[in-house]
Amino acid sequence: MSILTLIGLRAVVSSHIRLLLVQYEQMLTNKTRVHDGRGRPRKTRLKPRKVPRQARSQETVSVILEASARILESDGMRGFNTNAIAAKAGVSIGSFYQYFPNKDSIVLALISSFEEAFHDAVVKAVQEGKGKGLKTRLRLVVRTLVSAHYYRPRLKRILEIEEERLGSEAEDSAFHANLLELLREHREEMAMPVSRVTERVFMAILRSVVDLGLTSGASPQSTEQRAMHAICGYLLYAG
Repeated sequence: MSILTLIGLRAVVSSHIRLLLVQYEQMLTNKTRVHDGRGRPRKTRLKPRKVPRQARSQETVSVILEASARILESDGMRGFNTNAIAAKAGVSIGSFYQYFPNKDSIVLALISSFEEAFHDAVVKAVQEGKGKGLKTRLRLVVRTLVSAHYYRPRLKRILEIEEERLGSEAEDSAFHANLLELLREHREEMAMPVSRVTERVFMAILRSVVDLGLTSGASPQSTEQRAMHAICGYLLYAG
């Protein structure tokens, strides 16, 4: 990487860090709130009505979720409603309402499912990289994140937008603990101090670069490379 490129990268990363920190503080304050069209918190039921325990019930919920995902992919939020979901899933509207009170609860269930699978994949990548150099380990994390978001990208983009609207109660402490431990194990190679804030900004930068790659139509390979440049600029070069 040339000196001019590095200077430019550091400037871009630095300009985004302050914004990301502000957004992170706002997220911690508002993450469980749902807002109306004027930005005011509103009360609504978003948690599932009934937790499926039997195999048949679990299968019904899985079918409903997959039908919902396919409608979002094909029609977006415009064609997303409870009647359409029930019809697509081949279940009665009554059966639908046994498990989900409204369409927003479905969206949050899809977000939760994606986040859980994504977190598990990143934790696995962190563990598999033990004993390797920092850049190699970062590459594993970045590649995992890019792969997760580029699988069904239209669906992922809609869920990202809806998560901003609805908020999310998901907070995987094991996920963040693993990333923080990765940074601690390589603290001597880093210019940034190892802290909870550093870990959160690290992940926020990666998500922002990947989101930009998805919306701009960039290839996974291009997005992976840009993410590596951004995160190395943040972690390895003091500015």
